Amino acid sequence: MQELRREARRLENELDLKLVSYSRLDASDASASASADEIERQIDALLARLAECNDRMSREAADAAGSATTMHTLQRHREILHDFTQEFRKTKANLRSADERQRLLSSVRQDSREQRNGSVRATDTLLRERNAIHVGDRMADEVLGQAQATREALGAQRQGFGSTASKLSLISSLAPRASALIGAIGRRQKRDKMILALVFGLCLGFFIIYAIG
Repeated sequence: MQELRREARRLENELDLKLVSYSRLDASDASASASADEIERQIDALLARLAECNDRMSREAADAAGSATTMHTLQRHREILHDFTQEFRKTKANLRSADERQRLLSSVRQDSREQRNGSVRATDTLLRERNAIHVGDRMADEVLGQAQATREALGAQRQGFGSTASKLSLISSLAPRASALIGAIGRRQKRDKMILALVFGLCLGFFIIYAIG
């Protein structure tokens, strides 16, 4: 009986230390999850061993018709086991609740980051579209400016061609008159040459007659 009581006290002390360590786990620490699982398994095993030890003490006390003091001691061990079991369940529920809150907060923060990233991406897309529109407008203005300059150049060329055509038309209209004038001048020169030759011949004839006579 004494050996079982020492075993029960040893298990109770070990359970007390494990429960203190278990209650100090931080649910916000990702690395604490594996530690919590390991400590939970250890506490479950210790509770099972303590319950078995209490049952053995109860059977021995019943067989030996234990005294009231012995029965009180057994009742105290059962109460300690009950308290440890309740504390373990309460701490476990609190850690599960804290872990769920932490997961929920992480999910909310992740959603918030994704929304912010989505807003940033949407803003970047709008800026790129605005820049593309601005570049397109500038290119359109340049094309329109080139078209305007080309139209003005074609207009100037058309005016130059019109002026040249007018000059050519004027020259064409003056050509017959020039031809007639040139013909008249040629005929007059020919007539003047004939008159000059006639006068020269007459003078020569008079000179010969004068010389003979």
